[in-house]
Amino acid sequence: MSEDRFYDALSSVQRRRVLYHLLEEGETPIEELATVLTGWEATQRGTMSTPADHTKHHLALHHIHLPLLVEAGLVAWDRESGAVTPESLEPLVRDIVRRSVEASRS
Repeated sequence: MSEDRFYDALSSVQRRRVLYHLLEEGETPIEELATVLTGWEATQRGTMSTPADHTKHHLALHHIHLPLLVEAGLVAWDRESGAVTPESLEPLVRDIVRRSVEASRS
């Protein structure tokens, strides 16, 4: 993986949240990832999520975030089943992801 691809993959808060969830929970269907991102965003905004919010996150995962994470070698994605799995990540990468997401929660 090139450094540019790695940094590009981690530049998005949504992609860091996806990685964080996968590191904590393991393999997750894309539908569940969309639900997680939708809930995270609604909580951050202090609003209720809508079906349109879920659709927005699902489309972004499918067309933007997951392809980029796959290309960077950070996740595996079975498009047929929808399962997303974290690749084996270096401890430093895991720590960067966890710390950045946990810091944004406080």
